[in-house]
Amino acid sequence: MKSEQKHMIFFKDYYNQFIEDLEGLLRIPSVLSEFTPQNSEAPFGRDIRKALNYMLAIGERDGFKTVNVDNYCGYIEYGEGSELLVILCHLDVVPATGNWTNPPFDPIIKEGKIYARGAIDDKGPLMASYYALKMLKDNDYCPNKRIRFIFGCDEESGSRGLHHYLSKYPTAEYGFSPDANFPVIYAEKGICSIKFSGKTSDDNLISFDSGTVSNVVPDKATAEIAIDLKNEFLRFAEQNDMRGLVNKNKYTLFGSAAHGSLPETGKNAALYLAYFLSNYISNPFIDFINQYLFFDFTGEKLGIATYDEEMGHVSNNAAIFKLNNNRFEITCNIRYPRNFDFDQNMLKLKEFANAKDMNLLLLYNSKPHYVPKGSLIVRSLMKAYKRWTFGTGLDAFEPISIGGGTYARDFENAVAFGPVFPKEEEHMHMPDEYADLSNLILASFIYQDAIKNICG
Repeated sequence: MKSEQKHMIFFKDYYNQFIEDLEGLLRIPSVLSEFTPQNSEAPFGRDIRKALNYMLAIGERDGFKTVNVDNYCGYIEYGEGSELLVILCHLDVVPATGNWTNPPFDPIIKEGKIYARGAIDDKGPLMASYYALKMLKDNDYCPNKRIRFIFGCDEESGSRGLHHYLSKYPTAEYGFSPDANFPVIYAEKGICSIKFSGKTSDDNLISFDSGTVSNVVPDKATAEIAIDLKNEFLRFAEQNDMRGLVNKNKYTLFGSAAHGSLPETGKNAALYLAYFLSNYISNPFIDFINQYLFFDFTGEKLGIATYDEEMGHVSNNAAIFKLNNNRFEITCNIRYPRNFDFDQNMLKLKEFANAKDMNLLLLYNSKPHYVPKGSLIVRSLMKAYKRWTFGTGLDAFEPISIGGGTYARDFENAVAFGPVFPKEEEHMHMPDEYADLSNLILASFIYQDAIKNICG
């Protein structure tokens, strides 16, 4: 019997409840609008708090110990023992920008796939791994470690919820985060966000606006200009297979979103709009974008390009652009490998910015994360993965490094683990985000075996 047939049969008693729980979570628009730590009841906003309450209620329903950690995150726990295994998921999602076929927070199932914002990042994987633990508990599994399933509240915007947890609880001996790819992510690039700021004295460009978060390629950009370029703009949009819209003196260009770790896979609307404007307008804002950001995803033009054999190239996602009253800001999200000299390159960027009469501000930095391939955690997870993919061709894949960042990087001995299978299309951070339900369920069985391999 094929593996995909077996796991669907084994899961049949849970399927309806799994879908109901997942759809309920996906209906909550848990996008961070503003971080307000003074609001102790909902520091990340009402909807994220609602998602946290939702999962803790499910944990209580199923008989787990549940803890709300000051509304910054929560966890359920199962088992006894001095050592701890953490499973790390997050409840927040990126904004649902772009053109969706169906409303992004009204989940719909079509041809075995569930469509909604968060379906694959990270609510679908969260529910798949939760059901792995639930099925083990229902079958009276007795681990030799405590298993703590942590629900974070702001992974997409700084991980303050998890950091708050770590300020109150000790770290764990083992951990994995179902928020990336199979087979195992043993290495994650460093991630930093920087902001260039400056001013112009140009009367032709009144305003420019694009992007909302640093880890998404912006798919919409709007410029307000004082000259009539309507015909030229619409022709440019058509030539570049993009949609353009003109409303009086406001020019809007639509591209395509992508995950910030893979900027080359999207179509950055801001960069294209600036490129168009450069033919008619010259100022420090437009010139900087075109000379140093457009069609350069590896930091070559900024002088920070670096390559590592395991972790690959530097990536640079020019993500947020704001210009008003001749003052501008440009936020870039940079992913870098282990051999990237962070301090030296930041100094280089500051000197570069000063030479251009701009300022540079470091907003955020998280160092690269690396767990050796031969470690117990990697070997235990690979054993589970290979068991359930044996004979499919997927079992030939080995541990990999990624440019994305997960909660695993906050634990010395944790790695990212699934649920996206090799060669499977990824739609995280994009319109019409979806998860293949059969693959989620298969992942749930892989997670069961992974827990057993680590916990005896």
